[in-house]
Amino acid sequence: MASHIAFFNFPAFGHLNPTLGVVEELVRRGHRVSCTTTDHFAPAIEAVGAEPVRYTSVFGQYYTNPFTPEAISGEGLRTLEEATSLVSQVESFYGDNRPDVILHDFMAWGARFYAAQQNIPTVRLFPSYGVNEHFSIQAKFPMAEMTDPKVMEMVTKLDGMLPGLGFPGMTSMEFFMEPPKRGIIFLPRDFHYDGHTFDERFVFAGPCLGDRSAFQGTWQPPSQDRPVLLISLGTAATGWPEFFRICVEALANSRWDVVMAVGDNMDPAELGDLPANFDVRRSVPQLDVLRHAELFITHGGMNSVMESLYNGVPMIVNPLMSEQRANGLRVEELGFGRLLTRDDFSLEALRKAIDEVSADKSVADRTRAMGEAMRKVDGPAVAADAVESYLAEGAR
Repeated sequence: MASHIAFFNFPAFGHLNPTLGVVEELVRRGHRVSCTTTDHFAPAIEAVGAEPVRYTSVFGQYYTNPFTPEAISGEGLRTLEEATSLVSQVESFYGDNRPDVILHDFMAWGARFYAAQQNIPTVRLFPSYGVNEHFSIQAKFPMAEMTDPKVMEMVTKLDGMLPGLGFPGMTSMEFFMEPPKRGIIFLPRDFHYDGHTFDERFVFAGPCLGDRSAFQGTWQPPSQDRPVLLISLGTAATGWPEFFRICVEALANSRWDVVMAVGDNMDPAELGDLPANFDVRRSVPQLDVLRHAELFITHGGMNSVMESLYNGVPMIVNPLMSEQRANGLRVEELGFGRLLTRDDFSLEALRKAIDEVSADKSVADRTRAMGEAMRKVDGPAVAADAVESYLAEGAR
């Protein structure tokens, strides 16, 4: 039976991209799918056949990751403002188009506010690590301390708001740490920290990758004779232009064909004349490049880590924030590459890491085996099955 399934997402590629394959699969199965989105991300929503429900984000035209401690400390306040603003902007649409279930990103708090007030069942989506009674990434790798004045301001505000938002008797910390009745995690269980502690409430769909060529374009390698190396700190990378200059120096006129994405906040022209083996752009169709790559130098965002593993590509992880460091540690722990922190990053350290990771057959073999296992799982189908079974159970 066809249902109206609403996605409430968070306005960042790292949160949106993992859901697109699931949206497309649910549309293919005949469901009506609507997705809250900013204008910036609407083309991606439309490309997979869903109905965009536009709103204006407090983060601007599109969300830019704040990689400074000062900015991160204020992220909670902006996320709370984003949540309340989102509800006020889209409630008229959903008032006339009531969804049967709301699927929402774990940071899209507004979805929980709206669903609680309207008694609509929810499924929580985790493009990164899930949360249960035994595990929280915030507890393991804190992004912001609870002593931070801006964090405490957000907590105090949320404590005062929760009773009127449909959460009487619940504190803000209980709100954050409460496990969902149903959760979909876009990682393999084997990669997730403490994955064995997640019970039947959770489905590990793994990365739900689809065709993004309609809104990202395509890419082909310049030759078949030279290995491809991809470098990216993500589309929203800020504050580390020296990283890209060191990469150019380290790999100039080397054996690699280097594809380097510098992000939306840097002009490739700032790097000056480039070696002939470099293709530098603001962004690239990452999935296409990874299909041909032999090594990925990455910030370690979860999307990038999952896409690299899916394609069997070893990594050198250069994290810019706490969660990315957690991902890099996991990559190194499981033998899929190397963690190279910003404090340890240098021309010599980068060259050494490239030489060692690219020459290590055990790393290549483990990463290739992980990719083969991930590709055997139809992630969008697994996730869509979980949603349909939840609806069939009456979304208890």
